[in-house]
Amino acid sequence: MRCCCRAVEHLQPCPSAWRIPRKAATVGTRCMGLQAVRQSGKGLPLGMLLLWAGLVPGWPVWANSTQASIQDPAPATLSAALDLGLDSQLLEGSPVLRRWLQNPPHLLEEIRNTPVLPTRLQAGFESSSHWRISLQDLRLGDRLTLSGDYRQSSEHPEVRQYGSEMRYFLAPMGSRFNLAPQLGYRALEQKNRSLSGVSYGAFAVLALAPGGVDLTGSYSWVAPQEPEEGQATLAELTAAYAISPSFRLSARYSLRNSTLDREFSFGVGLEWIP
Repeated sequence: MRCCCRAVEHLQPCPSAWRIPRKAATVGTRCMGLQAVRQSGKGLPLGMLLLWAGLVPGWPVWANSTQASIQDPAPATLSAALDLGLDSQLLEGSPVLRRWLQNPPHLLEEIRNTPVLPTRLQAGFESSSHWRISLQDLRLGDRLTLSGDYRQSSEHPEVRQYGSEMRYFLAPMGSRFNLAPQLGYRALEQKNRSLSGVSYGAFAVLALAPGGVDLTGSYSWVAPQEPEEGQATLAELTAAYAISPSFRLSARYSLRNSTLDREFSFGVGLEWIP
């Protein structure tokens, strides 16, 4: 051991150091590093000492662990709010703000896909002494909706009309103007006659103020199951105005032309948006 220390002092290797056992050699190597550090300016360079001490081969591991430890952590909601100069109390009282900070929304996609024409339950009266209830545009998919209605005379209960249609909108549901082909079933009944069959046509919507004011129109044909029943065409034009987030007033003009009769009516109603 003393021989190895003297070899470090004179910068000359000692041949007897090779005969030192492995454990003693390790201790001697550490001793050489400490002795050289004490002799600043006279010993070996620090890099050589580290190499002799067996510390340099572990350096890449140190580097990797250091880089992993200094990676930026995931930003917290509170820190994001502080970066934006927001009050922490405002953040705690706003679930929407917390959700936006944690997962920023894609506003353009939300605008394009938020329906300008909501699902609505309608009830109203018409000038021809008819009452009517309907469910309009219940969403079944991205652009697919289901609608149905029932209309009956208050004076003659046997005079009625009912049916349902499925509509597929050609443009995103958030578009101010949209078109949809519609397909369904429609039945028209009079006192002693009736007409029923597959209905097909088109539906259009113009949103003057999305969710507030809109115009809708439809035109459809009814293909009877039996040719001798004749045929029928139905046209409707509706204007709606929102008086609250959940209720709207509507005005409707409808025209029906069939082999049973020809009728037009004007009605008003109330719409509830669930």
